[in-house]
Amino acid sequence: MTTVPCPVGLEELGPDHFAFPRASRMYEVLLGGTETYQCDRDAALDLYMAAPWVMLAARTNRWFTEVATDTVLRRGVRQFLDLGCGLPNWPDLHHLVPEGCPVVYADRDPGVLAHAKSRLDPGPPYTTTVVAADLLDMEELLRASEVIGAFDLSQPIAVTVHDVLPWNTDDAAVTDAMAALRAWLPVGSTLSITHLTPDLNPGQVPEVVSVYEHHGIGVRPRSRAEVNAFFGGFAHLGTGLTAVSRWSAHGTNVRHFTPYPARASDAPAFAGIAVKTDHSRR
Repeated sequence: MTTVPCPVGLEELGPDHFAFPRASRMYEVLLGGTETYQCDRDAALDLYMAAPWVMLAARTNRWFTEVATDTVLRRGVRQFLDLGCGLPNWPDLHHLVPEGCPVVYADRDPGVLAHAKSRLDPGPPYTTTVVAADLLDMEELLRASEVIGAFDLSQPIAVTVHDVLPWNTDDAAVTDAMAALRAWLPVGSTLSITHLTPDLNPGQVPEVVSVYEHHGIGVRPRSRAEVNAFFGGFAHLGTGLTAVSRWSAHGTNVRHFTPYPARASDAPAFAGIAVKTDHSRR
């Protein structure tokens, strides 16, 4: 099957959306969710047969959202932007933050948006909202009324970009988007990224990429240096950019990912949380 790069902008909900697997729904299969179709389950099975650790990797990545949210809450951040939120799967970000904190979810997948609108967007007073936007068109995303209305730009914002950037294969577009995001964020804001990498499992990550491509889904694992560049001059917290299962807010006192302990090779993704300081470069 030919892999077609995703264009910048929102996708349309056409018949192919349900006839072929989607990365978001395959991730839902790996997490044990039910909002999937047979094509997604078949593709996820192929993925599991090539790399049996993928279910543990998905759960570890999902758990990191809880770790990241706890970390930024302890820093006093009370505004949250989740880019590429994916299908709802409890606990979602707004379940992890104090009541009344503004949370904005953004995604370009129309299927994801339909589920997110029904389950994550409760209505007035709209402290939790869902915006249809593509992170590759970052300036347009940040101009969305839902974003403008939710955030006080005199206060820091926590941005979550977990397991999203690998599904954007245009390096230049991703670099530009992340630079626009960093420039927009107020001082004190945090940026949390997880990203698939070949560095931690060079033997099997290429096989994972091949399975996705066989099913028509482009994926771009990146090296540690490439992932680190997305943070610009932001200052890393805790253990810095490291394996998602080894990240800790407390230096060498590694927080174990109970209930999902994993070797770095079984969850081959880098994770980092960094803060924008007065001295941060964009």
